[in-house]
Amino acid sequence: MKETCLVGIDIGTTSSKGVLVTVDGRILAECSTEHGVNRPYPGWAEHDGDKVWWEEFVWVCRTLLDESGVEPGQVAGVGCSALYPNVLPVDEDGSPLRPAILYGIDTRAVDEIDLLNQTLGREYGLKVSGNQISSQSVAPKILWLRRHEPDVFARSAKFLTATSYIVFRLTGSYVIDHNSASLGGLPYNVDEQTWDRRTCDVCGISVGQLPELLWSNEISGYVTVDASRETGLLPGTPVTAGSGDFGAEMLSVGAYRDHQAVISYGTTFSLAVCSDKPVADERLLLSRTAIPGTFIIGGGMATGAALTKWFRDNFGQVESDIERMLDINAYQLLSEGARTVPAGSDGLIVLPYFAGERSPIFDPNARGVLIGLTLSHTRWHVYRALLEGVAYGIRHLQESMQDRGITVQDVIAVGGGTLSDVWTQIVSDVTQREQRVLSCAPGSSLGAAFLAGLAVDAIDSPSVIEDWLEIDRVVRPNPEHRSMYDECYRIYRRVYEACSEEMHALALLNG
Repeated sequence: MKETCLVGIDIGTTSSKGVLVTVDGRILAECSTEHGVNRPYPGWAEHDGDKVWWEEFVWVCRTLLDESGVEPGQVAGVGCSALYPNVLPVDEDGSPLRPAILYGIDTRAVDEIDLLNQTLGREYGLKVSGNQISSQSVAPKILWLRRHEPDVFARSAKFLTATSYIVFRLTGSYVIDHNSASLGGLPYNVDEQTWDRRTCDVCGISVGQLPELLWSNEISGYVTVDASRETGLLPGTPVTAGSGDFGAEMLSVGAYRDHQAVISYGTTFSLAVCSDKPVADERLLLSRTAIPGTFIIGGGMATGAALTKWFRDNFGQVESDIERMLDINAYQLLSEGARTVPAGSDGLIVLPYFAGERSPIFDPNARGVLIGLTLSHTRWHVYRALLEGVAYGIRHLQESMQDRGITVQDVIAVGGGTLSDVWTQIVSDVTQREQRVLSCAPGSSLGAAFLAGLAVDAIDSPSVIEDWLEIDRVVRPNPEHRSMYDECYRIYRRVYEACSEEMHALALLNG
């Protein structure tokens, strides 16, 4: 008898990946592919909805079916997760009118954030959506289109995010899940679980131009004949409403109960805690989880593994050449170099604000800083300082949560960066928190597949995910490094306070 299977595909900031699993969590196939982020101007970050989102979804889907030997008729459901929240305007036929404006790493709408705060009041975003109006918010990005690309705005029939567009291409339905919509702040109303009409009016759009709101474990529609030809999926295959990548990733590691915490080692780093109750704070991000009834409270940095990629591409040519010749991962080699440098990088500190910063400072004009350089420092010092700078950012988030009485405990570490035991150790040492790293963690794509299983009743409870998991290692803080990192962290915090005015001046100078 042929096994019933589930497909989960995640479209991330710099890569797309997928997993094909049985309903008891056994992985039959995995694959991934990389893509870039288009940055045509300072502060901009874009993806092509067709060439990145849809074409890579199709490639991943076909690759999973081909490599697993699974027949399309065995696939009981399809789930998709993706980077979020984004703004992709489409016309009446659902065709993209321009590249998608990405989430908080795109900081172009600074003036629109100010305008919305003036028009609605500075507390309106926090009160209605649980999030202050920031570069993470959807509303200022829509307003930016209205003010700077009026022709595109006038032709926009819908404003979609990544999963919305993929689900539309699969099923013809315009939907968005509550997890993705809520993290986008305004125009989402977190208490009423609806779109906020007042925000829509200020942005010059109707509620009807936004997708229908569904939960991630609900069926949005079924694979059309046209989508079947492209993806290889059987027509009529159920498709879920989708989920934000981090929401799916949290579920994939069993974090769906109160107080469970996750650190995501991705292109952007995140720290989040599940909570039975919403907590709104101007330093933090609030969203609903992929499943009704709980919330995600935490924050996302603007960088993370984006910094290690930047270092590899610009200063890691030797490691990249070795990777091509000997098939040894370049990041592994860079981590080994960082291992030779003592905690604190011999007095070198990095502020990781290379793309501005999201939470907790929400400063799109923040800039990266490398302070403490001497002639004794090497590129290994710089690389380790980058890893430590991200860890300081996570500690800043952790302290912001603790200020609101949110306990960070039972931490699970996920994402590609966990492959570096050097980096996970640094994060534990800086935050003084133990982390559990899973032995097999496909991440968001596994969460998307699990949500598909819930949607089609092939899986009867979220608790089933715990049977799919296995711990690879537990990372415990090294007490010998505590005093060093405590002092470095204090300096890290003071550097931003001392340099923010100059950062903003440089940002204006650079356009």
